[in-house]
Amino acid sequence: MMSCASTTAPFACALDAWLAKECAARSPEELLSRLTTAQWRALARTLRHAAKHSTFYAHALCGHDLAPHRSEDLAQLPFTLPQDLSAWETLLCTSLGDVQRLVTMPTSGTTGMPKRLAFTQRDLERIGLFFAAGMSYLVKPGSSVAVLLPGAQRPNGVADLLRQALVSLDIPVACPPPDLLHKEQTSALAAWLRKTAPSTVVAMPTQLQRLFSAIPQGLPCLSGVLSSAEPLDVSLGTALRSQWNCELLDHYGLTEAGYGCALECPSHDGYHLRAMDIFVEIVSPDDGHLLPVNAVGEIVITTLDREAMPLIRYRTGDMSSLLSEPCTCGSPLPRLGPILGRIVRDASGQTRILRLPKREAAPC
Repeated sequence: MMSCASTTAPFACALDAWLAKECAARSPEELLSRLTTAQWRALARTLRHAAKHSTFYAHALCGHDLAPHRSEDLAQLPFTLPQDLSAWETLLCTSLGDVQRLVTMPTSGTTGMPKRLAFTQRDLERIGLFFAAGMSYLVKPGSSVAVLLPGAQRPNGVADLLRQALVSLDIPVACPPPDLLHKEQTSALAAWLRKTAPSTVVAMPTQLQRLFSAIPQGLPCLSGVLSSAEPLDVSLGTALRSQWNCELLDHYGLTEAGYGCALECPSHDGYHLRAMDIFVEIVSPDDGHLLPVNAVGEIVITTLDREAMPLIRYRTGDMSSLLSEPCTCGSPLPRLGPILGRIVRDASGQTRILRLPKREAAPC
């Protein structure tokens, strides 16, 4: 297995090394201060960009400080809500001609209007850079990757962006025929994996659960697994690491964040943030007040330097905390704690927490 400490010295882990390059930090000692300064500068650029080019934010940000320097200042800005993305054209900050990818997502509201997210080519390239940095935990020269996420044939979808990122690292990528991703084709998918013999697999937890039942002994060449797109149950992750004798890392992402948001390192001590592209706050799910570090609440994200559709203080509906203590890998940067559940609001605005479902690991 690759260890977090095996990445580029002198930084503790791969994402720290990438972030240091992004914010021009020359040593671990100055990484946190330089990254914090770079984040606040990017926040000011984002707020000015949105207020100038988006009709939605021109109204929402009118009269507010567009150069905040403290979390308490940022907390004075209004939230962006999931239903606001239905009128996506009002959030658009570029021309339609500059939009390279438009993602449509269903919504759970009563309007039936879908949510849409737009991305320019530069926005997509930034996603690819995060994917490349994160995958360096699991791949090295000579590795090969099988991507089982659905939609690999969709240009600039999440699976295709991951494929592009891996190709940029000279890592060969294989994707199974789409029909093998159906639940009833698990045995055929397992046979395809045995034939393909990847060293790393990228898959959703439901896929991993089915594959664990089909091949509990694992694959001979497999050394790493990335779990993404769904919540990963702790017991499944533990069973896979043990029985498949591989490293398994969990990724937390959402389309609104530009797919990638935060990733475990091999220390499994929280999720390292894509901090030059995403600013995270934790707020009370009931009244929206900013919560201190280590307190559990709702994840709120602000996307940094996104061209097409920046999101400012977007309420994700996911429950977690910001961890302030250094990661056991040595990284000094804040991280997300475990993703604990989803916030459900009724018609009156009352909230309840829908805890993540527990899935039993397949018998060994």
